[in-house]
Amino acid sequence: MKLKELATVIRSKNASPFITTLDIFFSSETNYKKVKGSGVLSKQLIAELYKLEIQDVLGIWFVDECQGIKISILKHVPADHPLATDLYGAQQNAPLLEVQVE
Repeated sequence: MKLKELATVIRSKNASPFITTLDIFFSSETNYKKVKGSGVLSKQLIAELYKLEIQDVLGIWFVDECQGIKISILKHVPADHPLATDLYGAQQNAPLLEVQVE
């Protein structure tokens, strides 16, 4: 299944001018555990999806209490820069939608 079929919310936003955070929430504990247990959400995958160096993936945190996953990535163009294409970081979730979860 694709991540977008398992998660209830997949969103992104600016955490600071140089950091984007990606949030994934599940309404089903079963779906959350399936994604968490699959190991598919790795720093390597996130780096590939977002065309980053692996050290630019700052962390992936699984928060069991709210059945959520938080991923933070470094961005090299700050939010307020004229070359920034997504001022609020709200359109950066798209690469996660098609991630295949086994």
